[in-house]
Amino acid sequence: MEYKGITRDALFLMADNRFRDSKEYYEEHKEQIKAAMTVPMRQLAEIIGTELLTVDPIMNTVPSKMVSRVRRDTRFTHDKTLYRENMWIMFMRPKYEWRCYPCMWFEVTPREYSLGVGFFGNEAGLMKLFRKALRENPSDFLKAAEECKKAGANLSADKYKRGYSDCPEGLEEYYNCKELYFILSSENLDELADETIIKIMRKTYKAFTPMYKFLLGVSDKYFIEDNR
Repeated sequence: MEYKGITRDALFLMADNRFRDSKEYYEEHKEQIKAAMTVPMRQLAEIIGTELLTVDPIMNTVPSKMVSRVRRDTRFTHDKTLYRENMWIMFMRPKYEWRCYPCMWFEVTPREYSLGVGFFGNEAGLMKLFRKALRENPSDFLKAAEECKKAGANLSADKYKRGYSDCPEGLEEYYNCKELYFILSSENLDELADETIIKIMRKTYKAFTPMYKFLLGVSDKYFIEDNR
C-alpha cells in the first residue's frame, strides 16, 4: 500500500477541529480530515503491522481497529471535548482477548510524533511477574533496554514510592515500576510527509523487538496464571 503522507496542514486541521469543538465544523471538514489523517494513519498501520507479524503472529492487523478515531468517547470522562487533535496506531494483540499484553505504538500530535513499547496494562499481578522475570533474566532485560535507549527512546515509568528490598543490583531504574514504557519522540514533523517515517518506524520497532518479546514472555505467564 502506498503511504500518502501527513502534512503540517493536516496537523493544523486536527488542532483547529479540536479548538472549535463543533459538530457542524467537523461534519463540514470530515472528508478532508479523513483523507489527510485517518487514511495515511491506516496506511501506516497496514504497512508496518503486516511486517510486525514476524515479531508476534497474533498481533491485530486490521487498520480500522488499530487506528484511533477523531471523535472522542466522552461517556466515562469529565473531559467532554468532542474531538482529539492527536491520533495513534496500536501494534498489539486484540486487547479484549489478550489483557495486559505488551504493545508498540505510534502517535502523532500537532507538536511531535512518538513511538513506544511497553505493557498495555499495569495490574499488580502482572508487575509482580515482571519483577520475577527481572530477577531470573536480568541480562536479557538489560540488553533489551539498552537497544531501546540506543534507538533514542527514554524510559517513562510511574514508580512505587517505597521500593522493593529484593531489587537486584543494576536494576533499580526498572524494578520498582508500576508501569513501564520506552518512548522515542521527535518534533521533526516534516518526516511524516513521506516514506521517511516508514524507515524510522521500521528501524525503531526493530530496536524495540527484544523488549516487546521480553514483556510478551511475562504476559504469557500472567495469562496462564490468570486462567487457571
